[in-house]
Amino acid sequence: MLGGHGQFVADHAAGAHHVAFLRSSEPHAVITRIDTAVAARMPGVVGVFTAAGLGLCGVPIPSLTTPDPQFTAATSCVLAEQRLSILASDRVHYVGQPIAVVVAEDRYCAEDALEAIEIDYEALPAVTDPESALQPGSPVLFDHLDGNEAARLRYSFGDPERAFAAAAHVVAGTYRMNRHGAVPLECRGVLAHFDPRRQRVELTTSTQVPHMVRNAICAVTGWSRQDIKVSVPDVGGGFGTKANVYGEEILLAMLARRTGHRVIWVEDRQEHLVASAQGRDQIHRTRLALDAEGHIVAWADDFVVDIGAGSLWVAGIIANTAIHLLGPYRIPAADIAGRAALTNKTLVAQYRGAGRPEATFALERSLDAAAAALGLSSDEIRRRNLLTDADLPYARPIPYRDGVPISYDGRDYRACLESVLESLPRDEMTPCAATHPQYRIGYGLSCYLEATGRGPHETARIRLLPDGHFEVTAGAASAGQGHETVFAQVAAEALAVPMEQVCYVPGDTERLPDGVGTFASRSAILAGSAVHKAAHELVELATGRAARLAGADEADVQYTDGRFHVAAEHSVSWPELARAAALGGDQESGGALDVTAVYRVPTVTWTMGVHAVIVGVHRRTGIVKVLRYAVSHEGGREINPKIVEGQIIGGVAQGVGGALFEQWRYSASGQPQSTTFAAYHLPLSTDLPYVRVRHLHVDTPVNPIGVRGAGESGTIAVYSAVACAVDDAVGGGFHVDSTPISTGEVFRALEAS
Repeated sequence: MLGGHGQFVADHAAGAHHVAFLRSSEPHAVITRIDTAVAARMPGVVGVFTAAGLGLCGVPIPSLTTPDPQFTAATSCVLAEQRLSILASDRVHYVGQPIAVVVAEDRYCAEDALEAIEIDYEALPAVTDPESALQPGSPVLFDHLDGNEAARLRYSFGDPERAFAAAAHVVAGTYRMNRHGAVPLECRGVLAHFDPRRQRVELTTSTQVPHMVRNAICAVTGWSRQDIKVSVPDVGGGFGTKANVYGEEILLAMLARRTGHRVIWVEDRQEHLVASAQGRDQIHRTRLALDAEGHIVAWADDFVVDIGAGSLWVAGIIANTAIHLLGPYRIPAADIAGRAALTNKTLVAQYRGAGRPEATFALERSLDAAAAALGLSSDEIRRRNLLTDADLPYARPIPYRDGVPISYDGRDYRACLESVLESLPRDEMTPCAATHPQYRIGYGLSCYLEATGRGPHETARIRLLPDGHFEVTAGAASAGQGHETVFAQVAAEALAVPMEQVCYVPGDTERLPDGVGTFASRSAILAGSAVHKAAHELVELATGRAARLAGADEADVQYTDGRFHVAAEHSVSWPELARAAALGGDQESGGALDVTAVYRVPTVTWTMGVHAVIVGVHRRTGIVKVLRYAVSHEGGREINPKIVEGQIIGGVAQGVGGALFEQWRYSASGQPQSTTFAAYHLPLSTDLPYVRVRHLHVDTPVNPIGVRGAGESGTIAVYSAVACAVDDAVGGGFHVDSTPISTGEVFRALEAS
């Protein structure tokens, strides 16, 4: 039920001083002069700060992730030392990079002061093409590096070159997924206040990773964990762009302590389109070898990820891409290589899927090219290569990012294909054609595979309240995924009490000192399992209390139906335990019934699915419209089926946006050209049909609640499914090789056919 009680960062602005950032107007330049004197004297301005004034020259934001040594060794993974500045001091690397910060009495004064700051640049050559950036002779972005390569890896198995040489058919292609990413309803925002009594900063930020934010602030400032408390309010969407640590968060904490004022910064939409972390932006050069019957015999891909001026998640993005390039198929031989390139574009973070959609696009488009070459349908070539119940579990000869050897733990991937073909049969193209005569109709398919529930751990806390109800908190911060419902359900089930007796409270770094965060389709698996574990530990702790209260031996107490049964005629309830533990109660000195649990997952669990789509391509314009859509996915237990369905449908919507509309474009000189919604196009509700979702349940032993992740699944296969359908509609050998799909290219192909 919508109650209108949500509180986002901007809703806490009353009485706070406002912060505004001077951002670079140059993609690559040396800062030769910066003069803040006039701005600092303006009425209402508290202060104007630069990196030098804050002691931040040369201080980078700490890295967020590194692969396990076993994965690093198996893939020859090498990561360059990135130094992402909090405030640029001598050199800027992208338009939108923060250089100076103003604190003023209100937003108007702060933005006026920005206009009074004088800054001079000496322009440097901009690098905007990732493949060119990696070539010898390219301008190098960072002085401490000898090139623009931020990461590289490679693995192979099964003698791929021999398989290519002997193959009946080999198809090669170049596939590009252009830059786009999360555009959440709520932009970023940070509120900070220094509490002089407790001598600590209290930070409220719209993030998916509050504990990572706290750790980064401590690493930069040298503060202890007790010097900073990070809280997360209601978050209006994250999708990965908020699963990142930003310089603005570190700066707001420092400014609150330095000025003594309660300070707030809320990103406006234009700022978001220029300065918030972006995603995708990959180029894949592929070869796929098949035998005469269309069975895969070898697969090779050499890909480049454009991470702009840097990425705290580069290891995750390049590793995700490399791992998921194997897909849900029998692939006996492969040669996979990937590199990450630094360019003069905005920073990159994990956007929903983080490498999986890009890998899927390259593999699935290659399969479609092979199907065309062999005269097979898009479903038949997949039917011949998908893993079945006879193959699964299916081991792969490389470890996952956690160092554990990969083994797909599914049931029957081919069954997902048959399920989606039943849900959205090809013969539905006929009524679509009759209803939409202005369109040429096409049918598309795409399969995906996703590693979900990445560790290493997550935390949860459950405590008994004085009224006998329970308060639940998890380390995974909610960004609109329904954690309040799901984690309350998990706790209520484990405690065998009505859900009305459980209240979920968003976590902060004081209430729950340790946690990881919400990303990588991990929250239900990791945090849900931690809640489950905490509930059982709370019951175990309370059993001894109940025994003492009843004057019985602990071994004689049985917990069932939400009560502690001592004998057939006597039981103890949670409210009774709460009253006993309260001041004046029989157990007032026994301490609170309060448990914090850590759940460590042994490795990931795998989710697989197939998307089917019918599109219409307008005969006179080439504009593509999605007419029908279906998803069949092999998942685990659905704690709340409606939330799972919502995650899948929301993911499809974002995938349609990336497939058809969204792209952050840059000029050759590095200037962003998608700085408003007039230039950065988003899908509308009218662009998406009803999405049919089928859930094929498969047990998993990896976690105690039998859950597989689904948060990113809905997005992964959309790009390639829509591209496959456009090929089918246009005909004549037309083959989509990049996203967003070019309306101009489609139109010209229609004219030619």
